[in-house]
Amino acid sequence: MHYQIGIDAGGTHTTAIAYDLTGQELLTVETGQGNINADFDGGMANIKEAIRQIQAKLGSDCERILAGIAGISVTGQYKEVSESLASAFNTKAKAVTDSLLALYKGLKGEDGIIVIAGTGSVVNGLQNGKILTVGGYGHLLGDEGSGYAISIAGLKSALHSWDKREKNDLIDLFTKHFGVSEMNDCNQKVYRLERPEIASLARLIAELADKGSKDAQDVIFSQADLLAQDIIMGLDRFADPKPMAIALTGSVLTNNKMLRTRVEDKVHAKYPNAKFVVSSGSNASGILFDKNDDYYTAK
Repeated sequence: MHYQIGIDAGGTHTTAIAYDLTGQELLTVETGQGNINADFDGGMANIKEAIRQIQAKLGSDCERILAGIAGISVTGQYKEVSESLASAFNTKAKAVTDSLLALYKGLKGEDGIIVIAGTGSVVNGLQNGKILTVGGYGHLLGDEGSGYAISIAGLKSALHSWDKREKNDLIDLFTKHFGVSEMNDCNQKVYRLERPEIASLARLIAELADKGSKDAQDVIFSQADLLAQDIIMGLDRFADPKPMAIALTGSVLTNNKMLRTRVEDKVHAKYPNAKFVVSSGSNASGILFDKNDDYYTAK
């Protein structure tokens, strides 16, 4: 059976989906995190393991592999990873950013902007075959509006209030979550967490915001404003006439209505014709809309 594999390798898990050559889904496999900037060897091992599991069930007649990988825009290892996958599985392969894969999927190959906000965040645009990127600099230098950034902002807000001995709903949230009596006792526990574990705290902050906590809402709104700013920068860089389609994806944008609404409102203030759509489901299907043939082949 001849088939193709799309891979969405993110900061929390890797999803690989096999499709037949007409686009029908055949098999889905999930493995561990695939961010090669955070852990190159571990990320590559999880990506290859997902492919091996698919080949074990469907055979070796894979026509091509398109891997959208978190962190690759930071490392710049497009050629190295593409060649590694092509050689390891004796097929055509290409590594791109996870955001470009999401763009193909969310806009079905048309021009516009894709916004990813999950563990990390990035904004990518496509116009007349040219790709633009805003953000995507990783958790140390970017990731605004992401689960990680929301969590860190929330922790900093709580610690700042703790130092001033001011009330802050986030203090109660974090001390209860970590099972400690004082906010500063959370620090040692946070520093032992992996990045995805820290990012998962964003869900708790969002739930508190939904209950009406101004402290939690301030964190959500501040991060939403930063993400909206990235989108506006992307739209500003488009040539006229600008494509106004904006696809939103990633766990933060798909699950957090408060943040998503704030982002849309901020963008509409400058670009009222912007049209938002939530792109749910795995971005692995982006392979079905990749119109390019710039794949690497096995040596």
